[in-house]
Amino acid sequence: MKFNFRAGILCVAAAAVAAGSFPVYADDFDGQHAPMVTRHFSGLWEQVDHENQGIALQVVHQFDGSRRAVAFWYTYGADRQPDWFMGLGELLENRVEMELYRSADVGFLQSDDPQRDPVFPIGTMTMEFADCGQGTVNFNTDYDPVGSGSFPVERLAWIHNTQCSGGLSDDFPAGMLQARQRLVLDPARQGLQASGHAEFERSTGYSALDVEVEGLADGSYRLFVGQHDRGPIIVSGGRGEIGFRSPAESGHGLLNFDPRGHGIEVRDAQGVVLSSAGSHFEEGHASQDHEHNFDCADGRGMGGGMGGGMGGHGGDDCVEDGDWIVIAAEFVNQGMLAQAKGEMTWEMSHERVEFEVEIEKVPAGMYPLRVGGVQVGVIETMSIDGTNGGVIHFRDPQRPGTEHLDFDPRGQTIEVLQGETVILSAGLPAQ
Repeated sequence: MKFNFRAGILCVAAAAVAAGSFPVYADDFDGQHAPMVTRHFSGLWEQVDHENQGIALQVVHQFDGSRRAVAFWYTYGADRQPDWFMGLGELLENRVEMELYRSADVGFLQSDDPQRDPVFPIGTMTMEFADCGQGTVNFNTDYDPVGSGSFPVERLAWIHNTQCSGGLSDDFPAGMLQARQRLVLDPARQGLQASGHAEFERSTGYSALDVEVEGLADGSYRLFVGQHDRGPIIVSGGRGEIGFRSPAESGHGLLNFDPRGHGIEVRDAQGVVLSSAGSHFEEGHASQDHEHNFDCADGRGMGGGMGGGMGGHGGDDCVEDGDWIVIAAEFVNQGMLAQAKGEMTWEMSHERVEFEVEIEKVPAGMYPLRVGGVQVGVIETMSIDGTNGGVIHFRDPQRPGTEHLDFDPRGQTIEVLQGETVILSAGLPAQ
């Protein structure tokens, strides 16, 4: 009876298709961007033109937090006996660039010898992917039996209970807390009366990047992230925008790049018109810290964290793992700006405490926020989809894009001011 590895795996794949768990390929996306290689590319990749040969690819996490790729290429030697090679290298957008190694003169279950190194480099290998399910391998070696060449590969099997979108969110860990960051885009030319902003949001299984501009002359512009052209911004009526999502969503490009750590620029034919001016979205994952600074045991805030305002609620702040406390309220319009409205939300889990205030239908500008008569921040508003609005987000532990929540708004009067005048006011319930 002939053993056919491919046929056995494809039977499993067919069952997965019937169950609706087959990975999403780039052909299903809106847009024509190549995928970003993430951990979901780990799996078995078959050489479709060759008999029982292929590559086992693993995207791995290193102790320093960086990503690398390890590949094992299973093939045959000139003697028609099984042979294999190992690749080790970097992930760069839609490809993996690796050094290729061979191991020789090692016997079956041979004892480890620290004085001996039977692994040696023979050249390079690159895996470049067109989507989540197919790619091309190019290899170049000084090892005569292998030489140089290329071949197509197709995904044969993947990690259980994973689904590839080809976007940035595929690399986010389970349990990652939601985080938002915002960058202001300032004019890069003297006398230019224009503005813009970029917003980046990330959580488990989802990421989004949105860039909006206003005050520019109508026409076509390009968005650059870290010196890479990421697409057009069409300005009409002085406004323009571009958005990316992972997984892909209709009306947005696929977020197949990581904007963190890179400058944001909007350019025309003459160069940069708007820029983040050296600022960038911060690196790091929002799941790394798991304790907020409030001591639930005795109901008192701890130094540098939520001290001062958090005392006095005692056991109300003891939240079991998996539970939430959520308190929300809408503002009351004080009659100074007839259309102004807003809302506030306070949330606590065993991992974090958050307080968010959002206002809308107010003129673009800066609006002080007071809690219990003390100013704790300023809400910046601007036009979004024709309506002016803004949001301020406090958090403990603090994350990029948030203010540090070192006060307790519960049971306090919350006020939004225009200058010295209160325009919105409401009490946030204590529980």
